[in-house]
Amino acid sequence: MKFGKLRTLRGQVTVSAGEARKNIIVSDGLVNLGLKIISIQVWNSITPDGTANRTHTAILSLDTIITGTDMNASDNRQFAWNQSSINGVDGGLLQPYTIIDPDHIVNRDLFLTMTNSTDGVYNYLIEAQVVELSDDEAIITIIKETSQQ
Repeated sequence: MKFGKLRTLRGQVTVSAGEARKNIIVSDGLVNLGLKIISIQVWNSITPDGTANRTHTAILSLDTIITGTDMNASDNRQFAWNQSSINGVDGGLLQPYTIIDPDHIVNRDLFLTMTNSTDGVYNYLIEAQVVELSDDEAIITIIKETSQQ
């Protein structure tokens, strides 16, 4: 593996009925180039006004997962989780926390799934490092994507 430049992916996703899914990267067929996710941040596009509770749960995955899916470390497609909650009544904040499995490479698709989240528009910022893979490393990475469903 050869590590290259840092890249960022950013955008918005709209949560409706507590759920959303977005395909952030679509496979370009170049399996020898991948990304290692370094960080993910997710936040509501509206500044909290102190009157409403807001919560979000975001999951990064290598393959599509159904909305409503729990954060599941035994599902090898899922490799990063981000969660936060704000209590609008007393201003309490569950500090955003993120867990990223360090042993992953995205070399085909990347999905963001929002589940059990307050409806609205959410921003995301994903920092990733470009990775060059040998043919053998690319094959192992693709097998790992779907090995534990």
